[in-house]
Amino acid sequence: MRKNIILLILFSLVSCKQDIPTDNMIAVDLDKPEKASLFDYFSSIELIPLETSDDCLVARISKIINHQDKFYVFDIRQSIIFVFDQSGNFIFKIAKKGQGPGEYSFIQDFNINPFSGNLELLEPYGSVHIYDLSGNYIESKRIGYDGFQAVHMFAPVDSAIHVFYAMFQHKKIIYFDLDKRELLHEEFEENRDLSYYGYKNLYQYKDDWYFFRPYHPVVYKLGKNRLEPSFQFDFGSYTREGLTAYFSDESKNSRSKFVEESFAQFPYVLLTERHNNQYIFTTLLWRNENQRVNMVFDKTKEKAKFIPEFAEQVSFDPDIITDDFILKICHRDELEQFLNVNMLNDKQKEIFESLVSSDMETNPIILKYRFK
Repeated sequence: MRKNIILLILFSLVSCKQDIPTDNMIAVDLDKPEKASLFDYFSSIELIPLETSDDCLVARISKIINHQDKFYVFDIRQSIIFVFDQSGNFIFKIAKKGQGPGEYSFIQDFNINPFSGNLELLEPYGSVHIYDLSGNYIESKRIGYDGFQAVHMFAPVDSAIHVFYAMFQHKKIIYFDLDKRELLHEEFEENRDLSYYGYKNLYQYKDDWYFFRPYHPVVYKLGKNRLEPSFQFDFGSYTREGLTAYFSDESKNSRSKFVEESFAQFPYVLLTERHNNQYIFTTLLWRNENQRVNMVFDKTKEKAKFIPEFAEQVSFDPDIITDDFILKICHRDELEQFLNVNMLNDKQKEIFESLVSSDMETNPIILKYRFK
């Protein structure tokens, strides 16, 4: 039995009946905050400013993919995929909004399909548009079945089967065969009002995809046929099933009322969860919307830390994780939220200071945290 891993709570999961493996229950004591530095985990932090020019003006990046020495970044406001090299130099973009062949109305998500090697762009009301890695259009495939509304994120789990995430439906996960245009099944049912914070809850590590929800303490692997529980957080008396809640009619039209009622029922909101071969990094809101905290589980030490604030007094919120590094997209106006100059070597200090002192509008910056 692993040390520091205890079984206090067993859930009967709605629509996902598999038991969590007993050695994958991660106990975190939210009443015992601990101190930690980012440099307990990372050896250095590198800033990679993305080139700013008339050809590549980025509004708001919502996703980044690191593939074959290139950064593919998704500007959700403009529905454009920008491609940069590892130094941040602009290469090309896919910007094909329109009504004709090879064009789209707007895009909600994108991926690089590991089975075909192609770029796939998700139009939420029922289309996946496929391009090669140079941005040349190949084809479009339709999503559709009785009761279909919209989907907001997706992941390919084999050459034809894709898993789609529907933010505003009761059943969140849809398994669909794009080649046969066939609904395979839907699962993971929860109160649709709980989708408010659910915007970074599909992520990839190596060849597998994972799924988590804001109030539900279980992280799932996207299996070929259905969700497979991977691990679960045990917050002791604070743990909630996180699939049902009550919200008043007033909360539907008042953000502040929704937040108030949310934290009256749930002491935490899972914002970001990423893991690799050694660590599980989790960012959550704790007790209120303004208190963003971190949890780090070290698999080698079998120890979870609840960290209200890192010693550097900066935020930490990873987008991509590998066994060698973490990537985070940071817009210039957020830079001092995630870094201070004392965290950087001399070369990176110069880049940091030039960015924060510039009066010009610049594209976002990729922060690269290298593991020790």
